[in-house]
Amino acid sequence: MSKERLAAFTDAVLAIIITILVLELEKPHTLTLNGFLELWPNYMAYTISFFWLGAMWINMHNEWYNVKKIGTRTLWATLIMLFFSSLFPYATSIVSTNYNNKEAQVFYGIIVLLITFANGNMYTSIAKEDLHLSLGKWMKQRKRGWAIWDIIIKVLGLVLAATIYPPAMLYSVLITLLFLVIPNQIKRSKGE
Repeated sequence: MSKERLAAFTDAVLAIIITILVLELEKPHTLTLNGFLELWPNYMAYTISFFWLGAMWINMHNEWYNVKKIGTRTLWATLIMLFFSSLFPYATSIVSTNYNNKEAQVFYGIIVLLITFANGNMYTSIAKEDLHLSLGKWMKQRKRGWAIWDIIIKVLGLVLAATIYPPAMLYSVLITLLFLVIPNQIKRSKGE
């Protein structure tokens, strides 16, 4: 299968998921400045989730540039990644209305990590099926060391959220986004 068909499907599903994120935003009880300001956890969770999914979409388009062939393994790996991604608006809604709740943050963290691991599995399956790409070269090019740090920071955020500081999970996603994912995308786009 050509990559274009899978990319179009993935784009459509991710666009729907991102749209659902905004529909899940809580509305202020009173339409005043204070009413909107009281909902800052909602806006923060939405913003982090939106840009995290957006960064994942950008990565997919950047990484799939050299891919020529998509096989059944990659189709299933992508479908699993999209399944976990479809839970993201639900998890974001829960964490945004229960910002200081340990269980809400842990649930959000589990969904984030499931998407992260499913995304990694999808890239591994692409490298195994697309024979003109060397798995080692593909993974080295893709990861460049920062992907390991991405997982470590998210797991640390999950542990902190479960033990001493519930909002740590949201902040860990924000930290990985701002200091790992976006800078590495920009660096890669400059050809460094």
